Amino acid sequence: MAGAADTLQEQATAQVGWRRRLWPDPWWPAAVIALVAFGGLVLFVVPLGGVNLSRMNGLGLISVLPWMSLLGVTVAVVAFCTGLCLSRAYPAVLGVTLVGIVICLQAVTVFVEPEPRFPSAYQIAGFVEYVSRTGHTAPSLAAYFSWPGFFSAVAFLEGVTGHHNLFPVMRLWPVIIDLTYLIPLYLIMRNLRATWRAKWLAVFLFEVGNWVGQDYFSPQSFNFLLYLAFIAFVLTWFNWRPRTEAVMSQVTPEPARGIRSRWRSSFSRLVPGEIESGLVPPAQRAVLLAILLGIFVFSTISHQLTPINMIIACTALVAVRRCRITGLPVLLAVIVTGWVSFAAVAFWSGHMSDLFGGLGHLDGNLTISVANRIVGTAQHRLVTGGRSVGAAAFVSLGVAGLLRRWYRGVDDRVLAVLMCVPFLDFAAQSYGGEIALRVYLFALPAAAILASYLFFPPTREEEGSHRWRAFLLLTVCAVTLLFGFFVFRYGNEAFEQVPTGEVNALNYVYAHDQNGARVLWLSESPTIDNTPEMPWEYRDMEKVQFIAELAPRNPRDVTALVATLRSVGLNTYLIVTSTQVNYLIQGASYPANWGSEFRAQMAATPGVRTVLANPDAVIYTVQWPPGTRARPVTVGTTGPPASSTLWTAVGLIVLCLLLLVLTAREFIRVCLDAPRLTRLLTLVSLPMLAVFVGVVIMRFIVLS
Repeated sequence: MAGAADTLQEQATAQVGWRRRLWPDPWWPAAVIALVAFGGLVLFVVPLGGVNLSRMNGLGLISVLPWMSLLGVTVAVVAFCTGLCLSRAYPAVLGVTLVGIVICLQAVTVFVEPEPRFPSAYQIAGFVEYVSRTGHTAPSLAAYFSWPGFFSAVAFLEGVTGHHNLFPVMRLWPVIIDLTYLIPLYLIMRNLRATWRAKWLAVFLFEVGNWVGQDYFSPQSFNFLLYLAFIAFVLTWFNWRPRTEAVMSQVTPEPARGIRSRWRSSFSRLVPGEIESGLVPPAQRAVLLAILLGIFVFSTISHQLTPINMIIACTALVAVRRCRITGLPVLLAVIVTGWVSFAAVAFWSGHMSDLFGGLGHLDGNLTISVANRIVGTAQHRLVTGGRSVGAAAFVSLGVAGLLRRWYRGVDDRVLAVLMCVPFLDFAAQSYGGEIALRVYLFALPAAAILASYLFFPPTREEEGSHRWRAFLLLTVCAVTLLFGFFVFRYGNEAFEQVPTGEVNALNYVYAHDQNGARVLWLSESPTIDNTPEMPWEYRDMEKVQFIAELAPRNPRDVTALVATLRSVGLNTYLIVTSTQVNYLIQGASYPANWGSEFRAQMAATPGVRTVLANPDAVIYTVQWPPGTRARPVTVGTTGPPASSTLWTAVGLIVLCLLLLVLTAREFIRVCLDAPRLTRLLTLVSLPMLAVFVGVVIMRFIVLS
């Protein structure tokens, strides 16, 4: 009985200790902050029911948000900053307040918009719908199917759950995925020598700086989560083991001779900014390495860019001696090369310029993704130009934080690497004009952590004496970033939203596509613009062909459009949506009354018939002569699958053997202390690697 009582008492003590860690004494400062933050969050949500999206101007959603809502989220941010400056941490209050702020930032469109936002999310849902309906992918239908991992996984979950309506998932996906990002980000920060204030601030800066808009329902949003998880695994369990501070302080550095020696000597006197990896049993290391490789393999089969950034980051960490799996970059590179060469051949066969056209064109890629986007009306240019300025300012804060820590004697080489290496993507390709956004996104986690160091020094004593001195500057910076988020993230909401009328219009098309259909949509540049400002391809993507047509500058000049509509054939429609018109006005400087005049002219044109009309969309067709036959609908962006050659069989055999040898070498390196066997496998892999590279080169030459 006594033993049982002692056990119960120990459990009660442990529970009290856990509660005190979440909400320590004194309790009243945290209670005040919690009440203020809760009041601000309520003040943000309540007025959103009266938002009128039709009044939105070129600044986007912030132009129609109630000032009470903006005041409410500002109050919550100020409360969070106040919590960072208290004498001790209150994790429960900080965590709940931060989650509330994230909901305000990422879920505001859930409260004010009737449908899932962003047209590309509907296209991704269409890929999932195709896989779920047919049970297979179709690389000849769309290049995305060359990386089918995400679509197949979601289709599998649909089959398991029995729910095939992705619209609710698409609505909530941004806020869910952004909150999920915090899990690997927390694991990354656990390995850093930073105070609790800096870590909490880093999480806030990461969320308020994530205005890129790549977190919609898509493979890239999920793969960014995989990227963070990959970095977290490397730093937590496979980080380099630096000498501890005690050992470093006992070592008397030798006199530095030469530039290289002086450089290494300056680093040897710095305290590592990362905590060394803990020792785990060999079996556990094997499981962790298998999970790490599984993360990378799934990323390889579901996205083009993320695996490349994983390889670059891993290689850089090995180079700066912060990853002890030194052969991992080679294994990862072989996996990616094998997939692209053999599984994604339908994408690059005959389209080598799409894959390597921008390689080395740093100036061109930078111009396409930055300068060429600053167009349109003055308000639209303010949004697009502000994004570039905001991204540069955020990275500058990270650089300033890095320099401050270096001045204080801390070596943050891991964060410096993770912030800088994504900029190498500029030398690869323009990525459809989005490479600047992707570079900023991959640099954001490290930049946010380094920026937090600018406000809070590396030591608790120094931080405690200066915390209220930094409060004003921190609050001003946080509120500025908050309003910048709403402008940068939702500045294009006039044409990135999806009104219900547009969904109804596309549903009409899908209800009449039994024999196939063609949908003409209006663009300022049909030759390069491949994404319409409307929901599209979320059903029957093999039956409906979307064709971009030039939107005439003069809305009364519809002769060419009507002629094209007649020439394409039966079951052809021309769709005009409010979001298309908003983009043409704001992003391409079309006349402000273009939409109304165009609709009036189309309605007055002889032979043109309106088949559906609502405030958000109009669908036109023409009167066809009796006996007109429909032409076959051809949907597809890639060429026919390339035929197999002798190099295919040879390459697959060599690839399998090479992967087996390289994988075995890394598991032996991580789990066993067998340097001779590791060297033997390295020697065996070298000729196989040379043959594999030769096979890949020959395949690219023959099949291109």
